[in-house]
Amino acid sequence: MYLEKHDIDQTILRRPGSLKIAVVIGMIILIFGSLSPSFAQTNILAKEADTGVILKLINKGATLTDKSPDEALTYFNEALKQSTKIGFNRGIALASIKIGKWYFGNDNNKSIQLGRAALDNFEKHPWGTTENKAEAHLLLAESYDEKGQTDSSAYFYYLLGAEMDAGNINDPEFAVVVFTKLTIFWVNLDYGSVSNKEYLKTIQRFVEKANAAAKKIKDVDDGKTSVYFIQGAYYHGIQQFDSARYYYLLYISERERLKKLGTPRKISTLFNIADTYLRQNKPDDAMKYIAEIKEIGKDTSKSKYLAFYITFIDFLTAKALYQQKKYAETISLLNATHEELKKTGSHFRNEIVEAYKISADSYEALGNYKKALEHKNIYLKLYDSLTQKDKIDMISRLEVRYGIAEKDKELALQKLTISEVNNSNRNKNFMLVGFSVFALLGTVIFSLWRNKTVSRQNLQEQKISNLQQKIKIERLNASIAGEQKERTRMARELHDGIGGLLSAAKMNFESAKKKLPVVPGDFGDGIKLLEEAGTELRQAAQNLMPEILLQEGLSVALASYCERLSSKSSTVITFQSFGKQEKIGQPSDLTIYRIVQELVHNIVKHANATAALVQVNFHPDESINITVEDNGAGMPQSMAVNTYGMGLKNINDRVKELNGKIDIQSEAGKGTGFYLEFQPDNFETI
Repeated sequence: MYLEKHDIDQTILRRPGSLKIAVVIGMIILIFGSLSPSFAQTNILAKEADTGVILKLINKGATLTDKSPDEALTYFNEALKQSTKIGFNRGIALASIKIGKWYFGNDNNKSIQLGRAALDNFEKHPWGTTENKAEAHLLLAESYDEKGQTDSSAYFYYLLGAEMDAGNINDPEFAVVVFTKLTIFWVNLDYGSVSNKEYLKTIQRFVEKANAAAKKIKDVDDGKTSVYFIQGAYYHGIQQFDSARYYYLLYISERERLKKLGTPRKISTLFNIADTYLRQNKPDDAMKYIAEIKEIGKDTSKSKYLAFYITFIDFLTAKALYQQKKYAETISLLNATHEELKKTGSHFRNEIVEAYKISADSYEALGNYKKALEHKNIYLKLYDSLTQKDKIDMISRLEVRYGIAEKDKELALQKLTISEVNNSNRNKNFMLVGFSVFALLGTVIFSLWRNKTVSRQNLQEQKISNLQQKIKIERLNASIAGEQKERTRMARELHDGIGGLLSAAKMNFESAKKKLPVVPGDFGDGIKLLEEAGTELRQAAQNLMPEILLQEGLSVALASYCERLSSKSSTVITFQSFGKQEKIGQPSDLTIYRIVQELVHNIVKHANATAALVQVNFHPDESINITVEDNGAGMPQSMAVNTYGMGLKNINDRVKELNGKIDIQSEAGKGTGFYLEFQPDNFETI
């Protein structure tokens, strides 16, 4: 989804204090001639002077990276060469990071090699500060992510997060950069999980941390505008595209006004704006921003530095052409782009995987089933690697552990507070006992104070109890979120994986059918069976995790289900919806959908009803009332009371999960009515 690269680091590297002293001493020696330095002293001064030149070369390159990247690389290489010559390890490490950033995207293996070399240098020597290591960690996190090595990338990202939470990294501008990268990393990892509460909490937490860091930036305008990009990324991730575009465009205009917008970040922001339009199937609007990026790419002085970006812009262009039904142009551009990409190193991104699917669909639209099958197989293989469950599970475990660690830290602070209160109580008790023998009034006052202290202590203990309960709920939430994510993954794999294979097999048979002089009847029946199998598989995927529920909400999903079931049965099912659902894609929506699905299925299967009504009422306070009635045979009163039989126990358990209420009214020969009520506060624990 996101095209991202290192921000240009223009932080001025300060010369060590010892170097300044040495230069001053040297000037005094030259001016007054009152001292005669030894040969060893002269060598030390000369070496320190050389290190000063090296640091200036690195500084100069950092200021030129965006304006003249080729010239900047020359400065970095010269700094590395001179550092190696005189054994200046700090210069080697700092220059290696700058060169690694320069090559990110164009040669990721080289970026990783240089990042690791710098990190080794920082860890072996006492001058390797946490801030120095953080730059190397960020370079490695992004480089591994670009290669598709999610586990290694996550390790370095969360290492950075832990250092900042511990207060070891205090640069607010760097913190904004890191939390922005973490947000984009997480959104790209599992894009589309807008119904997953844990997913939303994670990216919201990073946005909040970025905002908090931005407020510490001395330049108020700089701090305020620096987080517009991450706001856009947040809305992009939860698929609120109008809001995403608002913040992206605001980021570009405000950062350009402050002259703080680098070329790579401007390109990535325009890329994301175009992506939002393509996700809404608006290729003409997307093409305007793609053209703006290509205009930037015409600058020959930056062609090598920007090669990484321009190549991925071609993937975006191909997607727009596909949506415009220009299939031949789409195929031609994608083939050329895949070849061009080989020149910029190893990459494994969503855009590359999606490109093979677009190629397969384009070939199929043109009737070239052989090529369609070839590209479909490549897509399936890459998709399987991209969505490996163990990667997502590993990141989920990191995220859950990170959240619980924060709760444990809060719990420890609460216990410390109680300990301090207890210690304070003991000291004061000794004093009050001594004074109590002199006056009854002192005793009364002590009693009153003691009662108040005990109340405070009980309150603190209650807070601890509540916090421990909250941790248990967090763990339960993580388990439920994992189950829902697994359903989504299985549905996607059924639809895109096995469904793709069935589609490919059908294309093979269709291709063979054209070549056979005479087609046996069984052959045609086989093709028809494959088509039916694909339909059944898509239905199974839909039942596991209805896509319409995630995209359109509960009301539209239930209406679609009732209409579909009514068309296949003798029961006429009427659906009515009143009010507006304020929040689309809540975790509770799937559970409510399953409850209504089970009730309607039971009516069709068991009630012998000719008509049924499903009515959903959305109230302004976000509570929901649902009525499901039929005119069938009804059911025994004992069955309604005990909620057993016909799947009612399962329905009752689901209602209890949401802390909802269910009332069943039934009369023999006159039908059955189910009345359900769900309050918004109860959704928070799901």
